[in-house]
Amino acid sequence: MAFSILIVISMRFLASVLIVIVPVCLIQRWRRQVNDIFEQVQRDFKILEAIIKDIEEVAESAKKIDEKPNQLWDSQLKPGATVQLSDAERGWFEATKTLVGTVKDCSETYRRLHEIKYFLELFYSGFAGFKKIYDLKADLGLCNSLINDQLWKKTKICKSVEQSRSIVRSLKDRPIEEDKSSVYKRAKETVFIEKKFKSLMDNINPNLVPETQKEIKYSIQLPLHLLSAFLRDLEEHPLESETEKAWVKEAEEVICKLQHQIDRKTTDLLKWLPFLGNWMMAKDLPKSFEKIERLLRLLFSKKYELDFTFIRRVPSKSVDRTPHQKTQAKIDDKEILEVLDKFRKKLSQEQPKVAFRLNELPDYFEKVHELLKDAKPVEGMDNSRMAWKDQMKIIVKDAIFSLSSSQPQSSKSQKETYPWQKFSVETERLKKALDLLAISIKIFRIELMRETNLVVGLEEDIHEIVSQLTTNTAENFSTLTSVGMEGITNSFENFSTLSIVGMEGIGKTTLAKMVFNNRAIQKHFVYRYWVSLPDITDDKTELLKKLGKEVLPANEKEEAKDYSYKEVNDFLKTRKYLLVLDKIPNKETWDSLKEAFLDNGKGSRILLTTRDKSVASHAGPSCKPYHLRLRTNDESRALFGQMVHSMDEPSHPNHETSSELKNLVKKVVRRCGGLPLSILNHGYLLSGKEVTTEDLSRVLEHVNPYQRPWSENLEKNKKDLHLHLSKCLSYFVKFPKDSEISARRLAALWVAEGLVEVSDSKPLKSVAENYLLELISRNLVQILERKMNGNAGTCVLPCTLREIWLREYPSSCLDEQVIYYFYENDVRSCQGFGGSNYSPNISQSCKNPQSVVCFDTREGDKPGEEIGSYLKKGISRGQLLQLKVLDLEQAFKPQLPKNIGKFKQLTYLGLRWTYLETLPESIGDLVNLEILDVKHTYIRILPSSIWKLQKLQNLYLSDFCRSKIDHQPEKKCHQPKRKFLQNLQILRSGFVDEDNPLKDAFSMMTNLQILDLAFQLELSKQKALAGSLVELKKLQELTLKSIDEISQPQDLYVDHLSCLKYLSSLSLFGKLNDPSTIINTTALPQSLTDLTLSFSGLSDDPMPQLEKLHKLECLTFYSASYTGKSMFCSKGGFPKLQVLKFIMLQELEEWHVEEQAMPTLKKLEFRSCKKLKVPSGLIHLKTLRELKLKMMPLNFTRQVEKRKEQTWEHISVFPVLITDLQ
Repeated sequence: MAFSILIVISMRFLASVLIVIVPVCLIQRWRRQVNDIFEQVQRDFKILEAIIKDIEEVAESAKKIDEKPNQLWDSQLKPGATVQLSDAERGWFEATKTLVGTVKDCSETYRRLHEIKYFLELFYSGFAGFKKIYDLKADLGLCNSLINDQLWKKTKICKSVEQSRSIVRSLKDRPIEEDKSSVYKRAKETVFIEKKFKSLMDNINPNLVPETQKEIKYSIQLPLHLLSAFLRDLEEHPLESETEKAWVKEAEEVICKLQHQIDRKTTDLLKWLPFLGNWMMAKDLPKSFEKIERLLRLLFSKKYELDFTFIRRVPSKSVDRTPHQKTQAKIDDKEILEVLDKFRKKLSQEQPKVAFRLNELPDYFEKVHELLKDAKPVEGMDNSRMAWKDQMKIIVKDAIFSLSSSQPQSSKSQKETYPWQKFSVETERLKKALDLLAISIKIFRIELMRETNLVVGLEEDIHEIVSQLTTNTAENFSTLTSVGMEGITNSFENFSTLSIVGMEGIGKTTLAKMVFNNRAIQKHFVYRYWVSLPDITDDKTELLKKLGKEVLPANEKEEAKDYSYKEVNDFLKTRKYLLVLDKIPNKETWDSLKEAFLDNGKGSRILLTTRDKSVASHAGPSCKPYHLRLRTNDESRALFGQMVHSMDEPSHPNHETSSELKNLVKKVVRRCGGLPLSILNHGYLLSGKEVTTEDLSRVLEHVNPYQRPWSENLEKNKKDLHLHLSKCLSYFVKFPKDSEISARRLAALWVAEGLVEVSDSKPLKSVAENYLLELISRNLVQILERKMNGNAGTCVLPCTLREIWLREYPSSCLDEQVIYYFYENDVRSCQGFGGSNYSPNISQSCKNPQSVVCFDTREGDKPGEEIGSYLKKGISRGQLLQLKVLDLEQAFKPQLPKNIGKFKQLTYLGLRWTYLETLPESIGDLVNLEILDVKHTYIRILPSSIWKLQKLQNLYLSDFCRSKIDHQPEKKCHQPKRKFLQNLQILRSGFVDEDNPLKDAFSMMTNLQILDLAFQLELSKQKALAGSLVELKKLQELTLKSIDEISQPQDLYVDHLSCLKYLSSLSLFGKLNDPSTIINTTALPQSLTDLTLSFSGLSDDPMPQLEKLHKLECLTFYSASYTGKSMFCSKGGFPKLQVLKFIMLQELEEWHVEEQAMPTLKKLEFRSCKKLKVPSGLIHLKTLRELKLKMMPLNFTRQVEKRKEQTWEHISVFPVLITDLQ
């Protein structure tokens, strides 16, 4: 009985236990299932959520851009699309966005159920609790299914978002301030994962389970190696999108899980006896890493299916592979080909049965090899490229090893057996590894994408301002003085400021931002403050409040607080700071603020930006404003091209060479006048698509450029634009609209027209050139092209400014002083044209013009015939007899009348680039002619009557035709005592040989200032010539070239030139007969600022002598000018040298630079010096701003780039490094 009772009690107890245990076990099981599903959902959900965030971020940025004020243009056009999603992609976005919300709700439920306390409540709540877990499991399962549907849909949404992001980026204000937190820094626990995994595998005896080891090698070790290499490439690389960040985060989580498994296995190995632990671990390995293998596979697949890109934005010129990258690609390809050839040879030696089972492997190898060749090496992908190459070689070598192991073996019974089954498994494993490698080559890429938000045309300006702000020499800064402020004058007078001046929209704030964020500035100034000021305000309290909020610490920034000068000054006086005051509108604003910035003796600086240059001068009497110029044509095109993609770009797959498209792009860009604001506005209207000729034509037809900046700038300049500058600016209006004018030609015309004020100290040509520089600095003239030396090559009056000028000064276009003869009919720029496009009817509009300037560049005989007819009629009718200027530059073979000598008043005759072959003899009757230009013509013999032109000042001859003046003047003119061409000041492209009378005429040209002379003479004749040249005491520029009949360099004799006290520029071409006579301090004048040597054949180092020329600013060594192996620049040498060039010095091996040598050097160039070693003395060039390396050995360039930071770590501003290996 008692036993029965005991059994009943036991059964009840057991039932009670089961009632408790079974539900608990069931709940735990469900919880584990829910945990697994939730983990998978979260992993996939994060990347979908990231894509949604990217789309919303791009859309929000685009919305802000689309809200730009429409008053910036008067247009009937709608702006281009910024966010470009197809209907299917928008549907995907909406569905995914809804799914993201659902997943977030499920995630919140999961977190609540996951808590222990709530779990106990579920247990005691009975069926209701079980149902909640069951429902959550079902909801998560549904979410997982929906996520998979969205995740693996074939959609190109990531590509569309990337394209939209680039468009939006191109339209944002420049520069974009990048988020530093987006720069990828690899998690510490993932850095050594490969070493730890290898260590674990090495500790397992491979003889126990060799097949397991091989399986893990390809399923875990291979993808881990490829993934780790890619993550190393991503280090210090900004992750631009949330999608990139989410995928990298998931990759690191997978690695961390593997890390956890490795730690567990290592612990298990230590628990047991070495052999037993080794056996147990090897047996359990496949199962242990099964989940990791699946996660790695999913990670790779996710990247492949979503097809998003890791982007590195670079300038367009950096997108193409460098020669170094191309060379490396060839080396990699050669190594792989070698092992593949070895495999093929091994396979060809095998029996047919073996070859039959391996017939797929060669095709696999070939496909992956092609992928490797197509994967262009790019900067920053070295780790991945090396990993691909190494793994390819390993797989091929494993295949070779498998072939060796497949050889038949004899058993004890002497029967031959083949391990076919084992070999088939190995083959499948190799194919699987090749598939994985192929996928990794496709997905582990960093795409170099053209930066669409580059700052264009400010590189030199950034470098210059940063250098000035970080240089301690007082001469680089303004000294502010307080006028009428008693008690603070002395403390304020040494404060340093720099001002950036320019019209609205030219990029003052952009430049200031680039300077403000420059690394050298951040290093030099511990404290930096940026204060943006309102355009107009007279409220001093409001200005101080604005200043105080930006400068004073956060805890002192009270909304209603009133600030004082003393409060701000007391805070700043102990700090070395840079303060940027952006957009100071007027002098009154500066006066209201300057009391807060008394000199604290700490080297602080203030950087101002203003449209009004009077503000800068008001800040201090010695303050020299830094003027921003309008962008050049190339710079404007580059800025426009960042936003607008047209098929005329060579990189475009459907590159259209249509001249019409190129001309339309040129017209749109030209219309903007080099003003970034106008360029950005036009680009905005055309953004988001590949523009066509129709798009560009509509813009030209419907868009009127924003005129306020131009009219405002003109009004500001009128206040102090003196009469001569005003006349020169008006002269632009007479040219055809949008005509590209040579700066040289323009200056010459201004002089010829009498627009230049006569100066006793400077030649008229120099005065005219200074006028042009002044107009450029005032943003009234745009430089279209620059010469190699940086000076203006061609220029133009911006079209909007031209329209404003014509409205305000309509008489400018009716001025009949100048008639234009050009191809396109433009009534506003030429009132002298009649009914025909080509034949002007001057009888009705201008009977006695003083100037005729031609802009007709048509090919063929017609332009020359029409010009000839026009001139002949003008002479016969007496309508051109008052002509002073006749400029036919670029007109093809104009037919000059034989009686051209009747133009008695003519002072300027321009025939450059006309390809004329002869000049009329009557040209000698042009008694008032001052300038004759026949450069780039085919005129070999000039009439002897040229000698009669006593007023001739400038003579430009044709160098490639070796122009001569006919006959000796004495023989022809029978005036042996008369001086010929005695007023000549400039002679360019002159040529002298045995028969040329010019060699005997230099003694008469006592006013010559610029001489460019080539000669083909024996040394004895050269000595006589040299003797006459040293008598030209007014010479300022001298170029001498000794050449043979094919213009190759010959021996050159040069006498001492020290007597030429005004000589500033000297260029010598030819082998110096006696170098010691010229390369020494007694032979060269101390006035020399520019020296160029070509083919001089110097064997002794010229530097010890040349460095004593204390005014020398530019020194150039061209090919064969120096044949020695080393050069030495000593301490204190070249005190004012700014530019130094070594070009094609084939024997130069070493260049030594002592400390304090060349203390002002700014630009240094090495070109094609093949034997030169990297100079260690570069470290002493502390003022260097530009280092140009062209056609230098690859190793030289790489060493300079590698050592750049080490070389110049002690100076504030690194020089700009320009490399060109081509």
